[in-house]
Amino acid sequence: MIGDLFGFVLLDPMINLLVILSTVLFGSFGLGLIAFTILIRLVTFPLTVRQLHQTRAMQAIQPRIQEINKKYSDPKRRQEEMMKVYRESGVNPLGCLGPMLLQFPILIALYLSVRRVLPESPEALAGLHDHLYSWSFIQQGIPISETFLGMDLRTPNLLMVVLVALTTWAQTKTTVTVTTDERARAQQQMMAYMMPLMFAFFALSFPSGVSLYWVVNSIVGIGFNIATYGFAPLKIAPIVKVRVPEPAAAVAGKQPRPTAAPRTRAEGKASNFDAELRTANGPGRSKRQNRRRRS
Repeated sequence: MIGDLFGFVLLDPMINLLVILSTVLFGSFGLGLIAFTILIRLVTFPLTVRQLHQTRAMQAIQPRIQEINKKYSDPKRRQEEMMKVYRESGVNPLGCLGPMLLQFPILIALYLSVRRVLPESPEALAGLHDHLYSWSFIQQGIPISETFLGMDLRTPNLLMVVLVALTTWAQTKTTVTVTTDERARAQQQMMAYMMPLMFAFFALSFPSGVSLYWVVNSIVGIGFNIATYGFAPLKIAPIVKVRVPEPAAAVAGKQPRPTAAPRTRAEGKASNFDAELRTANGPGRSKRQNRRRRS
């Protein structure tokens, strides 16, 4: 049942969309994959923007998180204080993982789609028609050329493996670090090199079509990161303004000024009467006080 649901919701629509895009783009499956990748990034753009907001917000509250880690030794109390800071700042610690978690089912479905859209045998070609919609435009688009820039998109390619590693590394370098702890920062630096190697290892067994998707996806991600955070080595300023939660200290310093209570009509008349009785003989003296002093 899960397999049927996966095929109906994700696999079959992806296969048919790839066939449509490839047919429109001159029968090139490589161009269809690139267009598919850009389309997926456009559809998930609101989720990506939310992730960027959460990443910047997490970066802004890191000094407060570090203070809590130093102040409280009890793990339970520390966790409570951290959750309080998250609530006050409107930050969800898991908000940065949305697009990353979304990539895995897409990669699995894309792997299966490439294997079916570019069949390696007549039996596999017959199996492809079981996943195609009955539209004549889609039916006439089969078969699709399996080569792109001299590569066979059905098999792994060493050049694509290298590009997967390089673009993944570049994307991690343009991602803002959200911690000020030295140990956590060291772990992030290690992951910045481990992730490219891990995905390059996967690319050794993936079809080049899947690797092409990952390379284009990483390039688009690099563009989003630079537009949001800028890139200091090249002195590129951020283009997109991201909401950043204001620190608690700054909020506390902006207390509203106390306003004077409105005076009643009687108090206003008394104040005006006292002002009329002021003289130049000294501050705070009235004519009545001066007459008493002379007598």
